[in-house]
Amino acid sequence: KLALVSGDIYNRKFCNNYRFWTDTQRKLCINYGDLIPKVSVGARIAYDECIHQFRWRRWNCSAHAPNSLWTTDSKNYPSLFGNRLIMESKEAAFISALFSAGVVYSVTKACSSNQLQSCSCDVRDTKDDSRGYRWHRCNDNVNFGVTFSKQFIDSVELNWSLERMYSSHARSLMNLHNNDVGRKTIESNMKLKCACHGVSGACTSRICSREIPDFRFIGNVLKRKFDAAIKVKLKYISTRQVLMPAMKYSPPVTNTQLVYLKNSPLYCSSVTGRRCRQKKGESGSCNAMCCGRGYRTKERTVVKNCNCQFIWCCRITCQKCT
Repeated sequence: KLALVSGDIYNRKFCNNYRFWTDTQRKLCINYGDLIPKVSVGARIAYDECIHQFRWRRWNCSAHAPNSLWTTDSKNYPSLFGNRLIMESKEAAFISALFSAGVVYSVTKACSSNQLQSCSCDVRDTKDDSRGYRWHRCNDNVNFGVTFSKQFIDSVELNWSLERMYSSHARSLMNLHNNDVGRKTIESNMKLKCACHGVSGACTSRICSREIPDFRFIGNVLKRKFDAAIKVKLKYISTRQVLMPAMKYSPPVTNTQLVYLKNSPLYCSSVTGRRCRQKKGESGSCNAMCCGRGYRTKERTVVKNCNCQFIWCCRITCQKCT
C-alpha cells in the first residue's frame, strides 16, 4: 500500500524518478521532503504493532519486511505480510487502517516537535473557552497529520487506469474506506490533558492541550474493529458504486467499521514451528492455533533469582529458584 524509502536527501530529481510512487506522492515528496522519512517511520510503527496484535493468531503479520523500501507493486505487497494474504480480506482491511493511522501518528508527532520546516504544532488561541479551559499554545497537530496521510496513502487507490477501474474498483473502495477508519480512530481518540495552576494548590485555572494517544491504544481499538469487521459487496445506487453489507437486511456500514470483500483462508500452513498456549479457550491456544493437527510440547527448567534481601551496606543476596 505504501511507497517508502529511507534516506536523508529528498530532492526533485529523486522524487520524480521513483517509479513506484503516484504523481501525488511525488508532489508531496517535493513539497514536504522532510516528512517523507516520517512516513517510513509511521509504516514501521504500524508493522510492528500489527505483529504485536496478531502474535497469537495463525496469521501474525510476519514476513520479511524490507529495511529501506515499501512499494506499491502488487507483486511485492504479499511478500511483506505473507504469500497467503488475500487483498480483499479482513486482514488486509486491518492493514489499511493501521498503516493509515501509523502515518497520521508519525507525521503528527513530528510536526508537534517544531523541528520541521513543513509543519508545526497546532497553535490555538490561549483565551479561556466556555468550559474554563485555557489552551496550551502548542497542541498535537492531528489535522495536518490526517490531511497528509489521506493525500499520500489514498493517492494509491485514486491512481486510476482503465484496466484497474474494471478489475479492482471494489477493492479500491474498500481500501479507501478502511484508510479513513484508521485516520478517524486517531481523531476520535485524542486525549485532553490539563494541568492545574493556582496559589497553594488551588485549581484557579487549567492549561489544557490535545494530545495524540499512544499507538498501542490505537492498535487495540483497531484490533477490536477487526474482530467486528463487516463483509460487503459492491452495489449500484443510481449511477454510484457503493459498498453495502453482503448479508441481506443488515444496517448500512458506518465510517467507523472495517469492511472486507472476501473471507480469509484458514492460514493453517503458516503456523509450523510457532509457539502456542496449552490452556484451552484463550487466544493462541494450541488447539486453535494448530488447526487440530497436533503439537509438540517441550519442558525446560528456568532458574531465576528469588527471595532476594538487601544487606547493609551495600549488596543484595538472592537464592536460586526453579
